[in-house]
Amino acid sequence: MTGRHSVTSTCSTGEPREDVVEEQVRGPLPLRYLDTPPYFDGRMLLVFAPASRLLVVGAHHIEPSMVPDIGYTEVIAVARDARGVLVDLPEGEQISLGHFMLFVIFQQMRRLGRYPRTFVRVDRRNTRSLALLDRVGLVDEVDDVLPELVQRWGELSSP
Repeated sequence: MTGRHSVTSTCSTGEPREDVVEEQVRGPLPLRYLDTPPYFDGRMLLVFAPASRLLVVGAHHIEPSMVPDIGYTEVIAVARDARGVLVDLPEGEQISLGHFMLFVIFQQMRRLGRYPRTFVRVDRRNTRSLALLDRVGLVDEVDDVLPELVQRWGELSSP
């Protein structure tokens, strides 16, 4: 990221699985999403604080090995110091930044005409992310090819 926005935010608390996400966000993830072939249809979303500090990164794409065009949320990364920050929805409900980013991604998937079922892959030990996925309705659990990961499936929902 260049220009006036800062990428000094940190999303890892030192857990190896969080370090991997932070390395992706700081390195290859933006490049992959800026240089993707059309079939991949990658979208990367960034939320900045008024002081131009990066708060949340979200990225999703079509999973090319699946038919129909299943949307896959590749990453949601919230800056450590922004965890617990709530977003006010028009109906008066408050949700976390990670929850908000997932709903924005789901809305974008619907606008793009994606198949209404979607999925994510998450580390089995990541209880915080699993709880978030429960809240947004991605509750159908399937083993992944990588034993440390699990897939969570569900319908595209809205707040």
